[in-house]
Amino acid sequence: MNRKITAAVAFDTPERRVRIDASAQKLGFEVHWVENGKVTAEDVQDCEIFFGMLPPELLRQAKSLKWLQCSFAGVDCYADQAQYAENIAITNASGAYGITISEHMVVTLLMLMRRMPEYHEMQKKREWYCVGQIKSVMNSVITVVGVGDIGSNFAKRVLPMGAFVRGVRRTEGPKPDFVDEIYTVDRLDEAITGADVVALCLPGTGETRRLFDHERMLKMKPGAILMNVGRGNAVDLLALDELLRSGHLGGAAIDVTEPEPLPPEHPLWTAPHALITPHISGNTSLPLTCDIIVDIFLDNLERYSKGQALQHLVNLKMGY
Repeated sequence: MNRKITAAVAFDTPERRVRIDASAQKLGFEVHWVENGKVTAEDVQDCEIFFGMLPPELLRQAKSLKWLQCSFAGVDCYADQAQYAENIAITNASGAYGITISEHMVVTLLMLMRRMPEYHEMQKKREWYCVGQIKSVMNSVITVVGVGDIGSNFAKRVLPMGAFVRGVRRTEGPKPDFVDEIYTVDRLDEAITGADVVALCLPGTGETRRLFDHERMLKMKPGAILMNVGRGNAVDLLALDELLRSGHLGGAAIDVTEPEPLPPEHPLWTAPHALITPHISGNTSLPLTCDIIVDIFLDNLERYSKGQALQHLVNLKMGY
């Protein structure tokens, strides 16, 4: 009898199903496909492997589960269920989202620098004039806070455009080629000083919560742009709104908020130079992203079947 894999992903096209089914069967597994968002306790009771985002409340009921391959990079949704995952290997899809999120970041940064939201409003009013000075990535100082898959991909895109790139990471180590300077998080204030752009690419952990509060954002260069594509809890949104309205910050590109969705009555919606997107920078709208996630799963499935170490293992206590 084949060992059971339960799969529930939003991108299970017929072609991807055929590919996954064939690889699984070759390794002695059978895939039980479930519609994404409709996984029940019955679906996970006897599965050895789960591919997708298992509803956190079902983790304790997955008695036979040995390995959870998440289809997202972020796994903070399982933090409260860590006690039920002590004997479960959890891997994420880190490496799949760097391309799509970094491209989103470049687009939104250029939109703010070149004042495109203002021109879009002019178009709706059929107005025709120049709004004034714009900015360039060339010669800008860009601080990337979090230089994992997403942050490194963004740095690799703006560095050739002429930016001076500072990277911030948790631990000491050699300077990567894709940044001009590297800092540890204990030197964060130094890293953001004088930066024209501060881009947050952080996981959602207790350590990153409100990392950018009013006090820290006030230390940013007047007119600087703040970007957040990591987790919404890293930024105090009311403080951000205040600093945008006062003119201290020149713009903000926000793809993640706390809470989500951002409430309709939240003042940030109408803040000047705020570009808000509904957590779509890294979803599965780009087929390439989905194909990479499948690649990650199938590579790990082969490793799992051979008793080899899995790639992209996460630590729920650390949050990534």
